[in-house]
Amino acid sequence: MEISDFVTVERVIPRLGGSNKRQVLRELAQAAAATDSLDPEKVYAALLEREDSTTIGLGRGTAVPHAMVEGLKSTLGIFARLRSPVDFGAVDGLPADIVVMILSPEGEERTLLRALSCVARRLRTPDLTSRLRTAADVDALYAILTSDSWAQPANGIGDGARHQG
Repeated sequence: MEISDFVTVERVIPRLGGSNKRQVLRELAQAAAATDSLDPEKVYAALLEREDSTTIGLGRGTAVPHAMVEGLKSTLGIFARLRSPVDFGAVDGLPADIVVMILSPEGEERTLLRALSCVARRLRTPDLTSRLRTAADVDALYAILTSDSWAQPANGIGDGARHQG
């Protein structure tokens, strides 16, 4: 599974508002509902329920809110760069300014876990998160998030074959 399997360029938000976790989750739920004809309140409730049972702050300024949503046909992801960092309860205590929300169909726990693993592997790369924080526009954000075309080996030599996450 790759991030491009569930995050499309239309689901990239370069500057999301929200001054606290609940506001950010509500805005993400509304964005998901708009792109996939979902009930935003159902999505928001599912995110809150999941958030109550697990930590969604990955650390190093990143968070991955996630939930299973009834009526969803396939896994859906939304990437957002926050205007102001928000506390998502990460172990390192750092507030998040990079958020990837993942929604999977009800009953597809394994799919949700695969998507979470994919995002976590991708966001643990400090150079990648640094580039996400400084990317100029939606297209640049999407390219950085979903490909390794931005990455260059330190010596400038390499075959470009890197794991996509």
